[in-house]
Amino acid sequence: MIDFVYPLVPKGELIRRLKKASARIVEMGMNAWLVSGVTNLYYFTGTTQNGILFIFDDGRHLFLVRKSLERARNESALTEIDGFRSLRELSDRLKGAYGKLPGKIGFEGGVVPVSLFDRYQQALPDCEFFNVSTEIRWLRSIKSEFEQGCMREAGKQTAAVFQHMKEFIRPGLTEIEIAAEVEYIARKNGHQGIIRMNGFNAELYYGVITAGESANLPTNFDGPSGSSGLYPSAPHPAGRVAVKGGKPVLVDFMGAYMGYLCDETRVYFPGEPSQEVIRLHNNCVQIQSFISERLKPGIIPAQLYEDTKTYAKEMGFTENLMGFGTNQVKFFGHGLGLEVDELPVIAPRFDRLLVAGVTIAVEPKYYVAGLGAVGVENTFVVTEKGGMRLVDFPDDLIPVRSTEHPGGFHV
Repeated sequence: MIDFVYPLVPKGELIRRLKKASARIVEMGMNAWLVSGVTNLYYFTGTTQNGILFIFDDGRHLFLVRKSLERARNESALTEIDGFRSLRELSDRLKGAYGKLPGKIGFEGGVVPVSLFDRYQQALPDCEFFNVSTEIRWLRSIKSEFEQGCMREAGKQTAAVFQHMKEFIRPGLTEIEIAAEVEYIARKNGHQGIIRMNGFNAELYYGVITAGESANLPTNFDGPSGSSGLYPSAPHPAGRVAVKGGKPVLVDFMGAYMGYLCDETRVYFPGEPSQEVIRLHNNCVQIQSFISERLKPGIIPAQLYEDTKTYAKEMGFTENLMGFGTNQVKFFGHGLGLEVDELPVIAPRFDRLLVAGVTIAVEPKYYVAGLGAVGVENTFVVTEKGGMRLVDFPDDLIPVRSTEHPGGFHV
């Protein structure tokens, strides 16, 4: 038997989450939630082993694991964990655990395939099903001290990458060579190697690496920075475009520790940037400060978006802010945690008030024809005093060597 030890989600943390879920189940007039998506399964159980979790309105739970039951019991602090082979067992299992069939069941309608949902209905024909995907996402949006600590650990990975890139980036290197070095440093510092997203068909690497005007290319996802990519099958996050003197290099990177992400961006500049480039970059940093100072409980994200647009317009930022041309996106920040695209979003129509503990990645970026991108991104926690930053690494435009240097190197 291989002997290995890694950090686990504390039992008290899981119990707190289950209690919050049970309370919400009662408020919604339901009897249970059925959780099977990997992100939510990990959130409530502390493991990603293949299974189904039932959370009941009376505070109890039942975690049925198909594979691997042994690892699930080793990794999860939950008490009610058992194996199962077929969905046909669900009716009897639920009666045994709950005393009867839960009449109204919430499920992750936003992520569960229709084919799997049909099988749930066939296994439990006397139960009503309701989509609670958004409810669970809002539940996850408020981060505990433990979760914030995990995100800080992820932030240490981004800081290590950014520090290393100061000596590594130089003219002649391609985006993909930089991405390979980023991955090397990140993995050495404990990066889990997986980035999760909620959206349909959404997929992402550790981040986006762009050299010069590559950042201005359009994307197939709702993000401001483009990339040439290697193939049409993967049109992001890095391609064979080479770094050139006098053109910025954008490194948009996510650390990942125990499932939790920290999303950060820094811009490197080979050579001497013009005063105009410095001004544009510093304006983005000021916009970030404008937003972060307002990340307080009671603030409406949609209003903060409009206020930020007005503030940016006073700087002369209208076109090409948050994307070049038609690639411009309508947000300034997004929720972050176990997934990249969490709630809330600093964008129109997001009217739910911010609360303490919400984590948001703020990313004002500006795109210049013939040049590329400048800007910054940091992850903040909503507090009474405004956004609390998770990573202490300078936001300045980072100077790097302006001449080619033979060979690559690792530190």
